[in-house]
Amino acid sequence: MWMKRMWMKRKKPGIHSIILCLTQDLLKNEQNQEEMILDLLWDLSCHSSVSFPSTLSGTSFHFLSRTSLHSVEDNSSMDVKSIWDDIRLHLRRFLVSRLQSHNEINNSQQKILLKKQCLQQLLFLYPESEVIIKYQNIQSKLLANLLQNCFPSYSRDSNLDVIVHGYQSTMLKLYLIIKEDFNTVCEILAPSSTVKFIKETYLDTVTEEMAKFLENFCELQFRENAVRVVKTSKSSSKHRGAVHALVPCSFS
Repeated sequence: MWMKRMWMKRKKPGIHSIILCLTQDLLKNEQNQEEMILDLLWDLSCHSSVSFPSTLSGTSFHFLSRTSLHSVEDNSSMDVKSIWDDIRLHLRRFLVSRLQSHNEINNSQQKILLKKQCLQQLLFLYPESEVIIKYQNIQSKLLANLLQNCFPSYSRDSNLDVIVHGYQSTMLKLYLIIKEDFNTVCEILAPSSTVKFIKETYLDTVTEEMAKFLENFCELQFRENAVRVVKTSKSSSKHRGAVHALVPCSFS
């Protein structure tokens, strides 16, 4: 609250750098202050008509609630922007780590709620495109681990029924992950962006895995069919041999 009161009483342009420096020092010297800082920055931007440095390295600063904010450009020095970038980087690491840890939560509704909150906070700090790419990377790693750990390993001696059962189980888990992700981003992104996110995150990898599955399925099915043909052929040969042995020999 003391930081908010200082900002509300600002009398000169330099107050931006003062507040940002105080925020930077707090993050560097005090542990577990990230959540408080995020709440403070959001509260200041929403209720105090305060804007932060809006450009850095060619990217624009993105607010979650565009309509509720006054987009007043801050003519701060590059030093202020550098400080702000350092603050954003610190908070980004905190939020990304939290996003990754939320994947370990078993309760689906709780997971969706907490991940949605993290994404909204990231969107306050960075443009939507950057946030989505980062989240896609997180979920792509989750998908890769799922496929590696859950899909049954393939060999020429694999049992086809075991392979199929393993794929069925894995695809059910994959469906639940995709459903959770859809419910996480659908209220944050536009419908078209939501569809784009799901397709880009999952479609290529799942399509590749299904292609491998179909290839393995066909190979195993051909092998099983060949084994049955050989067994049938051997059985027929034995049957013919037995019949031939029962037929009396004729002498001329």
